[in-house]
Amino acid sequence: MNNQDIHQEVHQQDGEVNEETPLLHPPTTEPYSVFTPTQKRLIILTAALASSFSPLSANIYYPALNSIAKDLRVSPSQINLTITTYMICQGLAPMLTGSLADQAGRRPAYILCFAIYIVGNIALALQHSFTALLALRAVQSCGSSGTVALASAVAADIITSAERGMYMGFTSLGNILAPSIGPILGGVLSKYLGWEAIFWFLAIAAGTFFVPLLLFFPETCRGIVGNGSTPAVGWNLAIWSYFQTSTAATPPASTVPRRRVNVPGPLSTLRLLFHRPVGLVLLANGVVFSSYYAVTAGIPALFHRIYDLDDLEIGLCFIPAGLGSLLSATANGVLVDWNYRRTLRNAGQMVHKNQKQDIIGFPIEQARLQIGLPMTVLAAVSIVVYGVLIPLQPPLSIALIVVFVICFCITAAYNVMNILIVDLYYETPATAMAANNLVRCFLGAGAAAVVNPLIKLRGVQWTYCLVSGAILLVTPILSIVYLQGWEWRKKQAETDSQLRTVHERP
Repeated sequence: MNNQDIHQEVHQQDGEVNEETPLLHPPTTEPYSVFTPTQKRLIILTAALASSFSPLSANIYYPALNSIAKDLRVSPSQINLTITTYMICQGLAPMLTGSLADQAGRRPAYILCFAIYIVGNIALALQHSFTALLALRAVQSCGSSGTVALASAVAADIITSAERGMYMGFTSLGNILAPSIGPILGGVLSKYLGWEAIFWFLAIAAGTFFVPLLLFFPETCRGIVGNGSTPAVGWNLAIWSYFQTSTAATPPASTVPRRRVNVPGPLSTLRLLFHRPVGLVLLANGVVFSSYYAVTAGIPALFHRIYDLDDLEIGLCFIPAGLGSLLSATANGVLVDWNYRRTLRNAGQMVHKNQKQDIIGFPIEQARLQIGLPMTVLAAVSIVVYGVLIPLQPPLSIALIVVFVICFCITAAYNVMNILIVDLYYETPATAMAANNLVRCFLGAGAAAVVNPLIKLRGVQWTYCLVSGAILLVTPILSIVYLQGWEWRKKQAETDSQLRTVHERP
């Protein structure tokens, strides 16, 4: 995957065209990305695997919570604070790495993230105090969390809106598989080698993955390499490509103007929270995401008390959660792309898979939320069922089926809103996803921190009815975006056009 040679292998996919309707916004002849379909899949797979370290680090930790609390002589609620700390940093750190990635490129951001993450895991494996655990989990989170926003940014760099449902589903595979694989690995490591082995495993796995990423992963940031045909230089150039260019002829001059890299700051991310319609989508997505943590963070204590499970058995209970999320990502991605094409044709436009699409010309909010809204409501209903059922101590298989359904619906709703956020800010996707991380991780951290104390205070039924009610409260917000989002965007585009006209006058 060499940025300098890829333009020789341009492969433009056939677009789906509705010949009965006129073309309102003719695409440019230049392809959106010069990466071939195979190269796109490899890049997306690499980004997905890189992003898996953040949720893997969170979920591999769950089965060991009881053992760590016993060894460090702290309560389950105190140990849950390490989950909260992890998620707070998971929300804050991408504001810096996202801004860095959009300015300096994806590769420098990946290098920084993995360096911090590997060092943090080694330190975690060597510590034996609650204070150190709390602080180093924050360091671990700062290193891994940026990779989640980077995965969505890489997908936006090379994938158009017409294919974004499927490819964003692939991008989220790391986030989806980690909740099922992580607890199994954590249970095995904690039971047979001790909980310290969890962090040694993460350090070794990250180092093993980081070396080939450093060698081969190409720069995809459109501000650096355009559609992939502009040669990368410096830190943006893969090491393998560097050795190739050192023996090749002088590369052509860059056609993308080099931008000054400012010190990464949170302001560009925070401003998105107050933009319409994306700010409302960010809020709704955060509430839906936090409901996932409200369910999963309560499983270890609940299932240990009700079913008397050990660390390994608790880890195995997360398999249905991962399977539900995996099935949701694949099936929902196909459905989202189909509905996008249908809505596009209804707006009188053609579908071009490898051309930049003008989303001002049609209601992309409706195209996405026609799938996302029903899934959000179903997620709320399934959580109510879980809250009512668990206190009755049903067979474990029944409880796991309900967990499967919950994760299927939450993942579907969450992925649709992720796609919509990237659609609205495809030029700075890392910054947009950093804002998404900020909201969802802060709300998720709060959910993880209060779920066990709330269960003790009010009981399982009231706790999960409250979680379900929070999801239902954001459905009117999504309905407003569905009805008004397109009008807001058109008015904003008109305002931006008028401002540019004023600034361009002599």
